[in-house]
Amino acid sequence: MKSEYIRLVDSHCHNCLRCVRACPTNAMTYLNNEPRIEANDCILCGRCYAACPHDAKTQKSEFRQVLKWLENGEEVILSAAPSFAVIWENIGSLKNILKRRGFKDVRETAEGAAMVSRAYIKLMNEHTMKNIITTCCPAVNTLIEKEYPDLIDQMAPVVSPLIAHGRMIKKNHPNAKVVFLSPCIAKFKEIVDARFDGAVDACVSMLEIVNWVRDELCDEEIEDWNDFEGSISRIYPAAGGVIATLPDNDNYEYLPVDGIERVRVMLESIRSGELEGCLLEVNSCRGACLAGPLLSHFTHAEFAGQRRINKVTRNLPKVTDGELPVEMKAVWKEDSAHHTVHSEEEIRRQMIAMGKTSPMKIHDCGACGYETCRLKAIAVLDGKADPKICLPEALEAAQSLSNVVLDNTPNGIIVVDDELRVRDMNKSARHVLGYDMVSPSGMPLEGILPNEALMDLIRKTGRKAAHFHCYYEMYDKLFEHAVVGVQNQNLKVIILMDRTEETLREAAMASMRTKTIEVTQQVINDQMRAVQEIASMLGETTAKSKVALLKLQKVINGEENV
Repeated sequence: MKSEYIRLVDSHCHNCLRCVRACPTNAMTYLNNEPRIEANDCILCGRCYAACPHDAKTQKSEFRQVLKWLENGEEVILSAAPSFAVIWENIGSLKNILKRRGFKDVRETAEGAAMVSRAYIKLMNEHTMKNIITTCCPAVNTLIEKEYPDLIDQMAPVVSPLIAHGRMIKKNHPNAKVVFLSPCIAKFKEIVDARFDGAVDACVSMLEIVNWVRDELCDEEIEDWNDFEGSISRIYPAAGGVIATLPDNDNYEYLPVDGIERVRVMLESIRSGELEGCLLEVNSCRGACLAGPLLSHFTHAEFAGQRRINKVTRNLPKVTDGELPVEMKAVWKEDSAHHTVHSEEEIRRQMIAMGKTSPMKIHDCGACGYETCRLKAIAVLDGKADPKICLPEALEAAQSLSNVVLDNTPNGIIVVDDELRVRDMNKSARHVLGYDMVSPSGMPLEGILPNEALMDLIRKTGRKAAHFHCYYEMYDKLFEHAVVGVQNQNLKVIILMDRTEETLREAAMASMRTKTIEVTQQVINDQMRAVQEIASMLGETTAKSKVALLKLQKVINGEENV
């Protein structure tokens, strides 16, 4: 099943496999020369989207629906994730622009984050959980539900700031459409989760909003960072931001973990019993929400956003315990995807089929997108990976083929740099030029093939091959040279083809042809003389016969006496 939240643009894809390598759950597959996303394995971390340099990924868009609500004059309220600071200097500027475009209000999702921090304080004071894993990041929540269902009981039974804020807005504005300004693709799925039904109506990305209001962007001198109870929660999108809002607690130690690979290590530590009594702030993105995938188009803006948030949260008081105005409870459940279990014999046979026939052939380089060759073999068995894609094997095959050609071609091959010094010379060239026992590397080519015309030709030759003939008295050889430049490198390749014997054979054949023509002409001349002599003799005989016959005719006719 394909993902409805991350869509692939096949026409833009360069088959570079960056998305496959970036995917932490191997949900991104590559078969039949095209990538595909297995929705059952995808946690919507957005790594494939952010990693693609060719804009071959797009996220689900609900922007048109939001525009229809605005056109129809409906009450639409925007909940702006605190990471908006990556793009906008302050909330006041954003609020003014969007109100002019029809939004009823623009509120900070940080208001919901303050309620979440309060719920975490309550959990820590109750001290009934072995560990408390924060549940603000839907990508990590999905990861645990799919791959670590045994740790669900250590997930905080608390909704995310987005859901809390949506419920708060709906409580005060029951007819409003709540739209979330998101740095994250996973939020698009979170708002349609049946467990959080009705809290939020739509998501839009920050890039969509920027493109929509681009003609109104200006440096408005507006400071509208109005404090509210728990304003420090604006720091939530920074790594360690959740913990920064919490007061010290004797029951739990605080540990921030950002980046899906590090989150996995942390979850394995819990599984092995190495962690207990911790509140673990987890984020799938390295750098937390300030580095969300939908902010990847705003290069290097993460740290500008961090600076702005630090400025408005410095010296603010921590969140304190208190009443919660909306329902904050969340129920997490196992959602494990079904995977076929393959026997060790099946895996072994597949690895052999992939050329992994010895420990030296098992590279575990990760270039194909899988951490080990064994995991790649399992993916092939599952129909999720192309067994032919293996960078070390491809390089080895190319190098092997190259070596076979270079070592066995009868033609000499010389590689020179832009200073016309020898970089490499194959066995045939060494043999014909007399360098079997001496390395010619670094030697000037002119000392090996002394011909100024050849040097000029090499300097001028580009990617299109040029040809040159020259006889070298020092080698008693006539060479045809094919010269070609190496693309994107300051190297030239000279292919030497020994034409000496071929030329001698051609000269011998030419001499033979000349002698044959001379002999043939002599025979023709002799034959002509013979014919002429015979013709002369025949002519005299014929004349005498004619005279005798005429005389006989007259005698018979009585015209002449015998």
